[in-house]
Amino acid sequence: MKILFDIKHPAQLNLFKGLTNELREENWDVTICYLERGKLPNIIKREYPNFQLVPVGSSHGTRWSILWNGNIKRTLAFLDLIKKENFNICVAASSIPLALACKIAGIPIIQFYDDPERKQVNQINARLSTQLFFPPIVKKNHKVSVFNCLKEWSYLSPKRFQPNEAIPAKHGLIPYDYIFVREVSNKSFNYYNQQDGIIGSFAGRIQSNTKVILSLEDKSLAGRYPKHWTILQEPVDDIHSLIYYSRMVLSSGDSMAREGGMLGVPSVYCGIRHMKANDLLVQLGMLEHLPTDSALPFINKTLQIKFNVENQTRVRNKLLDQWDDMTAFMKEQITRYKM
Repeated sequence: MKILFDIKHPAQLNLFKGLTNELREENWDVTICYLERGKLPNIIKREYPNFQLVPVGSSHGTRWSILWNGNIKRTLAFLDLIKKENFNICVAASSIPLALACKIAGIPIIQFYDDPERKQVNQINARLSTQLFFPPIVKKNHKVSVFNCLKEWSYLSPKRFQPNEAIPAKHGLIPYDYIFVREVSNKSFNYYNQQDGIIGSFAGRIQSNTKVILSLEDKSLAGRYPKHWTILQEPVDDIHSLIYYSRMVLSSGDSMAREGGMLGVPSVYCGIRHMKANDLLVQLGMLEHLPTDSALPFINKTLQIKFNVENQTRVRNKLLDQWDDMTAFMKEQITRYKM
């Protein structure tokens, strides 16, 4: 069986990593396609060794580049690749170009996504895809089904991830004695309407005697942050262990904020987008959505409280009991198309 995976974002890379390895071990012929965008190509090459890797399309942050290189040219490239390689099925996380190419070529495509707020994109994907899967935050129909977890659980579940306490030490850090900050760029489609450098706008008012490591997507903004903050140079080895052993996660992007919550760390999403996937964690008390500098009181108050390691373990075990094994779920859906 030949299968194609499309990856446009680092979060999608992690979503499919365990699944692709399992399929390859079962003698599936796996091809990984990826968008040439930012650091993604280098991360793909490091995280997917010995896979067939195919760059398809690119994005340079401008609206024109996203439309032309990231969508129109990408669709045509997928069509050529599908006709050449004769894939049995394709898998993605919201890829209209791949879905359209599959529709034209007449092969199945299933997609796993978590952003129902992008209604127009989802409507197109639902029409073009064989099946579209979401967390339990949408209404089901003949084209839309649900999985009982969030997609980040595919690589953060205790079944799939064991933190390495040696990782913080490599960065000169003591477990639970530093903040992990993620600042996304507003050059991507999801964050075009968001202020750039949100956390940088109030970074100087965060309790100054706390160590901070910063994952900064747009390094040109480095001067906006306190000099004592350490800026990570991506790709970072085992970044989720760095997150796990932090005492707090602060992110202007939604994905890493959710990751922090699922790793049992007090986490704050300070971006402006309201998302049902985030609400699921907010309702469980595992995430705070506090846009821009409204997050400051919570941040500084939390930094005065000792980190509760027992609660971290309890939170993760509770999710383990209640949620699906996302990797196993995706594999089950895919094997329905095995011939």
